[in-house]
Amino acid sequence: MKKNRIYDDDDGRTIADMSDIGRQPLFLPRLPENRRRGAARPAAPAPKTPENDRPWEQTGLTKEERLWYTLGALKAALLIALAFIGGLGLIVLLFALAG
Repeated sequence: MKKNRIYDDDDGRTIADMSDIGRQPLFLPRLPENRRRGAARPAAPAPKTPENDRPWEQTGLTKEERLWYTLGALKAALLIALAFIGGLGLIVLLFALAG
């Protein structure tokens, strides 16, 4: 039994239309749905995109800023990898001393 709940912060907009999503087939999952059913669906019209559709890609970072962000991410990844390697080395050392 479906409960119709009304939330205070719901403004009625649809974020992602999930009405066209169906269950995936078990044996031929990569076969397109219109070939499985035998009928072709009408193509959805392409959405109109304004000029500023993806503002997160228009940050205007300079090459130096991108370099520093990349080096910071690399430093964080290497720090985590060093912690894992140190832990693995400690485990190997403990097993070597015990055996």
